Amino acid sequence: MITLSASALPITLSENTCKLSFQNNLTCDSEGSKTSNKMVSLLLHPEDASETDICYRFYRDICFEADRPIFRAKDLRYDITVIMPGTIGSECKKTSGHYHGYIDGSTYTFPEVYEVLEGRALYILQKAVNFTEEEDPVISDLKAVYVEKGQMIIIPPFYGHCSINAGDGPLVFSNLAVVSCPLYYKPIEAKHGLSLYACRERNGKVKLVPNTCYSHVPEPSIIHPGQNEELGILFGHSVYHTFTSSPDTFDYLNHPENYIVQMEKLLDGSK
Repeated sequence: MITLSASALPITLSENTCKLSFQNNLTCDSEGSKTSNKMVSLLLHPEDASETDICYRFYRDICFEADRPIFRAKDLRYDITVIMPGTIGSECKKTSGHYHGYIDGSTYTFPEVYEVLEGRALYILQKAVNFTEEEDPVISDLKAVYVEKGQMIIIPPFYGHCSINAGDGPLVFSNLAVVSCPLYYKPIEAKHGLSLYACRERNGKVKLVPNTCYSHVPEPSIIHPGQNEELGILFGHSVYHTFTSSPDTFDYLNHPENYIVQMEKLLDGSK
């Protein structure tokens, strides 16, 4: 069993099954998994999908009961996803990927926070403001962001994104997200995934492969995330405990219009 020490929560990961266990009255409202045969429309090698091959497991609404009112007051939820090690064909295992919907009364979409608890993550982020329309998405920015254990990343408004296991073992990451946020999967399914695939080469390195279903895509920026204590993004500090001790720090998840510059600066490649 692996203790997810980066979470600062009583959670362990089975090395054999990649399932999570919760202790000390920490609760999980629901859980499930997704096999590769349910992702054929998103894969570089759909012919290698299988109904017995689990891509990832997900655990929703994790918290101590004493903290539940804090999450509800902000309409937020803390989840954990485990992406299995290995590949489908040569493509690294990943989540389905999606865009976030627009906030009522706002011209911005909802942001989200990811925190890597075990392993090494690669997040593909592609910015498009016309993802809800019946036309080709105009990708104005493309980022490949490597995030290590104990690090966090903010997904700013308008960025479609998916999470990829870029390490050798299981990838475990949490997300802090708005419960009422609409999720748009179909624009990505229509293009057979995001505009980049991550493939494992024979030497073990990860190679980014363009998705030819897209046109006029900018060159990707390969970057590492930055920190901002004012936004609750401080490496080595548990997102769960930072939020429950200071909920207003994450005001940008419901009101991003006031924090756009700070959020995007975390992904501009600067340290």
